[in-house]
Amino acid sequence: MIRSRPVEIDGRLVGIAIAQDGAWRFHATDPAASAAEGQTFPGLPEMQRRVHAAVIESRLPPLRRPA
Repeated sequence: MIRSRPVEIDGRLVGIAIAQDGAWRFHATDPAASAAEGQTFPGLPEMQRRVHAAVIESRLPPLRRPA
């Protein structure tokens, strides 16, 4: 069975964390997080920090939220 977790930054879904060989691989679903695409992390907190940094570094405008 494949384990996965959504990865959200400030309430915005930016990707999926997929368990792989005792670690977590990141799959971006939002272009703002693409710099972290495919990276592997030992734990979810490390992934969250790196993905957050990737979103900030992307400088892409935030997605509009429905009114």
